[in-house]
Amino acid sequence: MAQELVQLAPGSKVERWTIEKKLGEGAFGAVYRCSDKTGQYALKVEGVNEPIQLLKMEVFVLTELSKAGGRHFCKIEDKGRFENFFYVVMTFVGKSLQDLRLVAPGKKFSPATAIAVGIQCLEALEDLHGIGYLHRDVKPANYTIGRPEIKEVRKVYVLDFGMARKFVHEDGTIKKPRNVAGFRGTVKYAPVACHAQREMCRLDDLETWLYMQVELTKGSLPWRNLKDMNEIGRFKKSCRFDLPMKQLFGGCPREYIDILRVIDGGKFFDEPDYPKIYNLLRQAMKNLGCSEHDKYDWERWDEDRKKWEEEKKKREEEEKKKAEAAGKDGAKPADANNNEKKEEKKDDKKDEKKDDKKDEKKDEKKDEKKEEKKEEKKEEKKDKKEEEKTGAAADDKKDKKEEEKARLTWAG
Repeated sequence: MAQELVQLAPGSKVERWTIEKKLGEGAFGAVYRCSDKTGQYALKVEGVNEPIQLLKMEVFVLTELSKAGGRHFCKIEDKGRFENFFYVVMTFVGKSLQDLRLVAPGKKFSPATAIAVGIQCLEALEDLHGIGYLHRDVKPANYTIGRPEIKEVRKVYVLDFGMARKFVHEDGTIKKPRNVAGFRGTVKYAPVACHAQREMCRLDDLETWLYMQVELTKGSLPWRNLKDMNEIGRFKKSCRFDLPMKQLFGGCPREYIDILRVIDGGKFFDEPDYPKIYNLLRQAMKNLGCSEHDKYDWERWDEDRKKWEEEKKKREEEEKKKAEAAGKDGAKPADANNNEKKEEKKDDKKDEKKDDKKDEKKDEKKDEKKEEKKEEKKEEKKDKKEEEKTGAAADDKKDKKEEEKARLTWAG
């Protein structure tokens, strides 16, 4: 019975490692993201009293792989015991193939990506077998890509060696199979031998890999809706024949069928024909007109996302310009208003100067009119005087005539 899982709070310390976030947990332990001054890493923990010590096997396998120069494995940065648990600090990786598949259109990769990634997954198994170990739990969730920040999105890592088993003795000879080995792995991907409770060999790891490969390529396996593990085992066994084989490999390159025949053609003690399988995978790519150097789906998704973000930014800028243009007749941005106010002030000053000049001219005209009026009045006065003089002279003449007439009258 499993003990209570070790729980670490964000911000807590395990030796020099600061816990940042819990990434996941299994039956016997948990995985956290941690960091020190050199960067971010993954930290796995397992209670010291767990009945099955999976972490020990993981550390041993990764150490051996590091010595052998394994191509697709995490590097151990630190390991030890802290309080009531064992821990191991290793490379912090990116998303799993399972997570990537589930967000892909149709929940499957493009043929080019599926096959190119499949080659890397097979290389990882070949390296693991090379140090004398079987994985026994091959599935998309146990393969990841590297982190984008360190430009490793094209590199595939294999994880989780808790179920690994050494299949060779110290002298390098292969161990004889046990009569009953029990079930190991995940039912969906497990090989036929596992369903039959038989000892697994290297070819069984490859059979599991091929089922995973089919799912990455077409998005599903034909037994996905079956619940009974024995029924699933019978279905897998029947896939060596006509109709079930079509159900399994329909929508996949025909070379997958040839790969199954290569796997089934080997015996328990035989070394798998890795070169032949690689050749078949590369032949499939050639027939499809693609290559291992093509961009992986998630690289294209990232480019599409960046392109979409750029287009969105461009649209927002265009809308802003339209709003500014439309705002000329209404509310306008502060900068535009300030500029316009400055221009208005300049115009006002110009108008003021013009008005001043006009006023000056008006004043000049007024003065001229005043002078004219003065002159007119002078003229009028002069005229009146002249008139008065003329009138007085006339009156004098009239009076003289009247006086003369009166004298004559009195005289007579």
